[in-house]
Amino acid sequence: MAVKVLNNPLLVHLVNSLRPKSVKPFEFRVTLKEIGKLSLPFLLEGFKLNTKTVLTWKGNYEFGFLKEDNFVVLAVLRASLPMAEGMLEVLKNGVAGFVGAKRDEKNLKSCIYYKRYPPLEGKTVIIPDPMLATGSTIELVLEEVLKEDPKRVITLHCVASPEGIKRITERFPKVEVYTIAIDQGLDENGFIVPGLGDAGDRAFNTEY
Repeated sequence: MAVKVLNNPLLVHLVNSLRPKSVKPFEFRVTLKEIGKLSLPFLLEGFKLNTKTVLTWKGNYEFGFLKEDNFVVLAVLRASLPMAEGMLEVLKNGVAGFVGAKRDEKNLKSCIYYKRYPPLEGKTVIIPDPMLATGSTIELVLEEVLKEDPKRVITLHCVASPEGIKRITERFPKVEVYTIAIDQGLDENGFIVPGLGDAGDRAFNTEY
C-alpha cells in the first residue's frame, strides 16, 4: 500500500513549527500531542459505526458510534508518547499499548527492550511515531505486532524519509502508512534531512 500524505494545512503548519531548533521541550511535546489528536479523523475515515440506542431528552433514538475498545494506540517509547496521548484524548475508551525500541546510532540497528500491550487479534492498531527515518525501529515493531493477527495496522509520522517509506511499504504492503511531510532523505548518521532532529531528545530535553 502506498504512503498517504496528509496535506492538511494545519497539520503541515504544526509539523513545520517543530523544525526551529529554538523550540522548547514543553512546546515540542504539546505540538506533538496536538498533531496526534488532529490527525486522527484522517486515519479513521471509512471506519464503520455501530448503532446504539440512546435515551435522549426526547426519548430513545439510534445513533452511530465507534467501538473504541477495538482500537489499540501503540506508543513507541519515548518519542511517540505525546502523539499517543493526543489520540487517546479523543478515543477516550481506546486501549493503550507500549513498545520500548531503540536504535544504535553507531550501526543504525534497532532492538526492542520492552513490550506491554493487550492481545491484538482482530484489533485496529495505530502506531504514532514522529520520525520515519531508516525504518529499522518501526520495522521491528511491525514484525511483533503482525504476529498477533490484527485486523488493521496504521502508522502515523510527522516526517518521513523516502528511504524509510520504501523500506516499510515494500516489507509490509498491507500496513497503512500516513505521513504529514516527506523530507529530502537521510544523512550519514541515519537522521532525516532537514527533519526535526532527535524527536525523543527534543521532546523530553534529554541526550541519552
